[in-house]
Amino acid sequence: MKSRRIFIILSCCAMLSAACSHEETVGTETAEPSEAPVFVSFEPGQAKAGDVLTITGAYFGTDPSRITVLINSTPVQIVSVSDNAISVIVPEECGSGEVRIGIRRGTEGELKLYETTFETLFTYTVESNVSTFAGRSGLTGQHYFGPYLTSCFYAPSQLVRDKEDNFYLAEWARGIRLLSNGETSWMLPMYGGGTPEQNQGGIATDAYSYDFRAIAFSNDCSRLWILVNRPQSRGAYLGYALKSDGYGLWYADSSDDQPDCEGLAVNPVDDRIFICRNHEGSTGIFVYDTDTHTLSQASGYTPLGVTCQSRPVFSKDGTRLYVIHKGRHCISAYDYDPETHRLSNEVHEFAGMNSDAGDYADGKGKEARFNYPEYGCCDDDGNLYVADSWNHCIRKITPDGTVTTFAGIPYPSTDGNNPSAFANGKPSEAVFSKPNGICMDSKGNLYVAEEGFADIRKIVIGNEQDSASGTAPDQEETNGQI
Repeated sequence: MKSRRIFIILSCCAMLSAACSHEETVGTETAEPSEAPVFVSFEPGQAKAGDVLTITGAYFGTDPSRITVLINSTPVQIVSVSDNAISVIVPEECGSGEVRIGIRRGTEGELKLYETTFETLFTYTVESNVSTFAGRSGLTGQHYFGPYLTSCFYAPSQLVRDKEDNFYLAEWARGIRLLSNGETSWMLPMYGGGTPEQNQGGIATDAYSYDFRAIAFSNDCSRLWILVNRPQSRGAYLGYALKSDGYGLWYADSSDDQPDCEGLAVNPVDDRIFICRNHEGSTGIFVYDTDTHTLSQASGYTPLGVTCQSRPVFSKDGTRLYVIHKGRHCISAYDYDPETHRLSNEVHEFAGMNSDAGDYADGKGKEARFNYPEYGCCDDDGNLYVADSWNHCIRKITPDGTVTTFAGIPYPSTDGNNPSAFANGKPSEAVFSKPNGICMDSKGNLYVAEEGFADIRKIVIGNEQDSASGTAPDQEETNGQI
C-alpha cells in the first residue's frame, strides 16, 4: 500500500513537471539510457534548508523533467542532473524522513516508472543560514527583471511583504518592484523606471531622484500606503495603491501641508497610521486621520530635539512602538495602547546613544552603538531586527533593550564593503554591504535588501519543533497538491 502511494505521488509529480516544461523542450530530444536506473545513495545525510543534497547511481539520463525527488514527502527543486548524479535543494521545514526518487522512461503513452525509497533516513537540521534570495550579488547600477537570481536591482531600499509572502521592494529613483512566484516585475514605476509618463503620483523629480520615503500595508493588505516627502504644493505627502488594481496605481489621500515626512508604520491592531516627521527643528511622531486626511501630533511623547530620518516600527501585538533614528544612531521605544491610542513610558535611548556620530558596540541600552540604522521589523516574541547600514550587519534588540549582532561581520564606520568580500553561510560569517530594508516572512525567516551588493539576502531561521518531530508542516495539504 505504501509503495502504491509513493508511485501515485511520484507519477503525478512527474506528469506535472513534464507539462510545465513542455514548452521549453518542444523540438528537442534527450537520449535516454537503455539500462534501468541504479540508485545507490544520497549525501549528505544531514543538512539544513538551502543546502545541496546529491543522489548518486547510474543511468539517470539528463532530463530533469522526468525526475521527481521527495524529502519527507516534500517535493524538492532539482538543480542539476547527470547520468550518475542528481543534485537538489533541501527545502525549508521539510523535516527529517525518507528520501524518495522516481524516474520516468518511455513515450508519453507508455511510461514506466523506476522508483526507490532509500533505507537511510535524511536528518533535517535547524541551523540559521544566509543565502542570496534575489538579485545578482555585487552587480550594482543595473536594473533588470526576470527570475529572482537573474534580476538586477538598482539601489534596493525598503522591503515589505503581504499575507501571501509576496515581497515589495522600493528602489531608489526607480519605483516599487513586485517579487512573486519566482519572478520580479514592475508594480508601481516612477520616473527612473521608464518614461516620465510612468511617473506614478509625480513622485520622482528626475531620472535619478524622487521624493518617496516609505511604504506600509493596511492590516488586511487591501491598501499599500505610500509616504512622500514634499509640500502640498507639489502633491500629497500620503497616498496609496489598491490590491484590486494590483497595487499598480497611485491615489492621493492627504490634503494638508506637511512636508519633511520620513517614516511610516501601521499599527497591526487598530490600523492607525503613524508618521515620523521633521518638524520645527525636531523629529516628531504624528497620527494620520483617514477621515479628515490630515496629520496631528501623537499623544504621550516628547519630540526628539533634532531633525533626522526616523522610521517607526510596531511590535506584532501592536503594544510597542519603536522609532529608529537613522541620523542620530539610536532607537527610541514607547508603549502603545490600541484602545486609548496613546503612547506612554518613552525611552529615547532605548538602544544606542543619541549622537551625531555613529559607532559599533553590542550591549544594553545606551551601551550599544549603531551607525546609520535603517529599517526594522519585529518577530512574534517582540524582538526588533534592524539593518545597521554602515556597520554592515543585522542587529537584534530584545524587549529589554539588549543589542546583539544577529548576522554579518561588522565593518564599523565604513561606507561600503568591497564586492569581493561578499559571503553567504552562517550568520556570523556572512558579509553584508549597506543593508537597508528588512522584513520577516510568515515562517519567521528574515529578508534583507542591501544597497551595497544590490541584492536581497535571506536569513533562514529554523523551527526546532517541526524538525524534532520529523514531519513536514502541512504534509497532507502538500501531498494533495502534487
